[in-house]
Formats: sequence, C-alpha cells, structure tokens
Amino acid sequence: MPPSVRAAAKVLAGTWPRRLAWLALAAAVMLTALTGGFEAVPAAEPARVAAGEAVEIGPVRLAARSWTIRDDIATNGLEYAGAAAWLVVEADVTALTDATITFPQRSLGLPAQLGVDGEPDRVVLLADATQSPGLQPDLPARVALLWPLGDVPDPGDDLEVAYLRSRLSDSTIDAGRVWRADGVAAHATLPRDDATGDALVEEES
Repeated sequence: MPPSVRAAAKVLAGTWPRRLAWLALAAAVMLTALTGGFEAVPAAEPARVAAGEAVEIGPVRLAARSWTIRDDIATNGLEYAGAAAWLVVEADVTALTDATITFPQRSLGLPAQLGVDGEPDRVVLLADATQSPGLQPDLPARVALLWPLGDVPDPGDDLEVAYLRSRLSDSTIDAGRVWRADGVAAHATLPRDDATGDALVEEES
C-alpha cells in the first residue's frame, strides 16, 4: 500500500471514532430534551410559619402576631378613608439594613375577598403612636398595620396572610439600588385577638 494511502487510512481510523462519539453525545442530549430532562426544577412552595414567627423578607425581619377589626383608633384616618373600621395587624419588625428605613409597605398580603389595597393605609409604632416610624437597624419594634375596611363579610377567627419578599436591584432612574417585589416568602394564619391595637385606643373627649 502506498504511503499516502496508509496515511489517509490512519486519519480516517482516528477520525471516525471521534465522530461517532460526538454523534452519540448529540443523540443523548436530544433524547434528554425530548423526555423533559432539561425542564426547570419547580420552585419550592413558600414555607408555612406560625403566628409570631419571624420571616426575613429582604429589608426587614417581620413577625405578624395577631389581628382584629376596630373603630376606636386613628378615627380621623377612618373619616378620611371613608371607612367604618380598620383591619389591624400587630407585628414585630426589625430592620436588616445598614441605615434607618421606614416600614416596607409591600410586606403582608391579605385575602382578596377583603377588598383592601395590598399596602396598609397606616403603619403606627405602638410605643408612642408615631406614624411611619423610622426603623433602626437591628432594633426590634412593634407596630400596628391599619387597612380601612369597606362593607365586606367578617373574616371570622383566623386571617390568612402572606409574607411578601423584596430584593435589592439596580434602578434605571437614579443609578441607585431599590427594593423590588420578589414573590411570597411564607404564609401564616393569624389568630383574632380583640386586644390587638389596644395601645392606640383614643381617649373619649
């Protein structure tokens, strides 16, 4: 066999096994794709936590404790909102940021049948009734979240809430960073306690 023929035969002998290996790999990839092997893993379901159990939701650690409906606190706000009563949730909150922040409005989701906006109308510090208080880093505070209620059925004894997570992302407006909604972190069932918000009851004149 001439040298040139032998050289060509050696090249072919070395090339075809590699080609077959690549073809086998491509076939395996195609088969995996067709059988759903590359489908994204379903996201984990949000955790269910007990009332009063703290959940980190981004800028703060939040623990909703109890709820009730009442009309003897922040009465001027009720008149302004055109509502007869507040849905009140008491919660412990701790800022996880490096600087003082206000309470993140999009923190708790309420049942749709209540017909309230996702953000509370007021956030009040129970210690001194300060509205929209500044939250100091790593310093726990107890607040009352107030939503004005319209003419809706009484929710009963338990209230289902969702802890709404936020994450820092770049802002295209001011070249800074802002907290943006990032899904549900956890669910909880809050017990009804008519002492919720007692610290804010207004004295009768």
